[in-house]
Amino acid sequence: MSSFNLLNLGNQALRSNQAALSTVGQNISNVNTPGYSRQIANFSTLPDQTGVQVDSIDRITNKFLTQQLWSDLSSYNQTSTYANMSGELDNLLATETTSVSNALDQYFSAVQNVVDDPVSIPNRELFVAQSDALVKRFNDLGAHINRQSTTINSVIDDLASQINSLATSIAETNTSIRIATSSGNSANELKDQREELTNQLSELVGIKVIEQGEQFSVFIGNGQPLVVGVAASQVQSVQGDPDSSQNELAIVVSGNKVTVSDELSGGRIGGLLQYREEALNDARDELGRIAIGFSESMNTLHRAGMDLDNQLGADIFSDVNSSALQSSRLTAKSDNQSKFSGGSGVEIQDISKLQASDYELTYDSDNSITLVRNSDGKQIRVNQMAAVTPDDPLLTTADPGYKQAAVAAVDEEGEFFLGSDGKTLSFQVDGMKVTLNTDTRFAKGDTYLIQPVRTGAEDLSLQLNDARKLALASPVRITADSDNKGSGVATVAVTDPEKLRLSNSSELTPPVSIVFNAPAPPSIADPAPKMTYTVYDVSDPTNPQALSANNEYVQGATIGLNGYSVEIGNEPQAGDRFSFTFNHNGVSDNRNALGLSNLQQESSLNGGNYQDLYSSLVERVGTRTATSRITVEANKAVLDSTSSAKSSVSGVNLDEEAAKLVQFQQAYQASAQLIKTSQTLFDTLLRSV
Repeated sequence: MSSFNLLNLGNQALRSNQAALSTVGQNISNVNTPGYSRQIANFSTLPDQTGVQVDSIDRITNKFLTQQLWSDLSSYNQTSTYANMSGELDNLLATETTSVSNALDQYFSAVQNVVDDPVSIPNRELFVAQSDALVKRFNDLGAHINRQSTTINSVIDDLASQINSLATSIAETNTSIRIATSSGNSANELKDQREELTNQLSELVGIKVIEQGEQFSVFIGNGQPLVVGVAASQVQSVQGDPDSSQNELAIVVSGNKVTVSDELSGGRIGGLLQYREEALNDARDELGRIAIGFSESMNTLHRAGMDLDNQLGADIFSDVNSSALQSSRLTAKSDNQSKFSGGSGVEIQDISKLQASDYELTYDSDNSITLVRNSDGKQIRVNQMAAVTPDDPLLTTADPGYKQAAVAAVDEEGEFFLGSDGKTLSFQVDGMKVTLNTDTRFAKGDTYLIQPVRTGAEDLSLQLNDARKLALASPVRITADSDNKGSGVATVAVTDPEKLRLSNSSELTPPVSIVFNAPAPPSIADPAPKMTYTVYDVSDPTNPQALSANNEYVQGATIGLNGYSVEIGNEPQAGDRFSFTFNHNGVSDNRNALGLSNLQQESSLNGGNYQDLYSSLVERVGTRTATSRITVEANKAVLDSTSSAKSSVSGVNLDEEAAKLVQFQQAYQASAQLIKTSQTLFDTLLRSV
């Protein structure tokens, strides 16, 4: 071998080992750089003993672990975000200073005080004060929960901007990698940067990455393209439709905007959307249902009582069916072809059937009108309900008042009316009556959002501020005749306060007496005749008029009268009399106050009483929070395991790099010796000539 060949071998070995040393140095210097993948120099021998060369400097990475890391990052951030938000909600509902349960206890304690002493003005004033405190507690808790919804909107706005920034950076990095590769330069650091950007993106939203050669394409949702090669789409936070209070995410692809919120999962975005749908809206709806049920049941019973001034009771709390509230519960989608006209809204009809949910109504044709209850996905075919017509048989569809009368006739669960002109729809389901009036005929695809209870807690307000106006007494006085021989006991329940018309300050219209008659003599046809009673109008006590006679007495049966009903239990005897008059100046009467107090234990709402439902809500949120925290811990363990596995493959091991440093340093020095030996041989040759 000539000295020239030896020189060439030494030179090539020197360069190759120098490149390897540089690679080791790069690894060592980036040992703490996030996302850095260690690199190795690949050597190959040249033919005919002509030396060595470095073919390439490769990144050490594992595609499977990289993809798994993105998936684990998305899962962990979704559950972590959900758990944090749910924990805040759990604290709001369960903490004594914000809990409705504690305020309900104090309210009913004040009710018990007026039961014990209905004449006491201080007790009455305490009742009013606790009513106001309970209203504020509902309002404050509802406002706190609503602020969480507003916060989620702001975070979604911010995350949309971050997604766009990362997507643009990934697309730009794709461009840089393509240029570097086509120029024959190394793109290892650029690929590390791209992976790190993708890591950050996967923390925000679930993604799917497809490698096409040296390029990344990133997709979100159900395959919506976020990054395709060197082009990045834009994600926008848009106002919800039809629920404008909740922002949605849309992606703009080739100028077309597509809402993708329902398709997104994973990452902080997925956690926020899941929390809002599963926990936040559920809590707002349940709290609203409790507030509406509480106020409506209290108002209904209070209207059946009498105050200290001998007046029938008014509402304690705000009317749940004011025209403003009814219209606020119904929202049309922005692209509906038909538009609302007057009289559209949602009226609460039966709190015992009310559901803690919102609904989506879709019109496809007169024979296909679908209502979806979003809490459980139940579908109700409105057009298959019982169709109604006006109660007045003389009305025809040509009469101006026909539609109004038909809508009024929808007064039972499971009934509906659809106008022949396709502009009016009314139906009753789940304790609510929905009425839609439009200026044009309903069109295929028209969609409406129904939220009967969503803002119930925030809408609650106190209407009664005068303690004297508390209607704690029953307006009907029961007087058992002193000569009664039987054990009969009469009770009264006001069924319709509006029918209790007072002709003056001391009489019902009419005052009534119920007199029990002796049973008829036994006969073959009726060997055991039952006792009967007669109902008398005693407006003129000297000349009572029979309103109904010979009514068969059934123990505990309801006897319906004008605006109130009577039940007589036990065993009255013939000649026994019970008189029912206006309870003038019955200030010490606490019968209506007892009814208000008993509402604490009554299952007024579907699922239990107020406190049962609130406790169930707290338990439900608490269970979700605890479960999500367990899931967070599990996902964190999986993420740590994947990160560790990836680091063991791609991470820099300083001990290993130190050994390589010595290895390549020695090889470099040996290569230098080759060059020195070549020089010595060449000098010797020159001297011998």
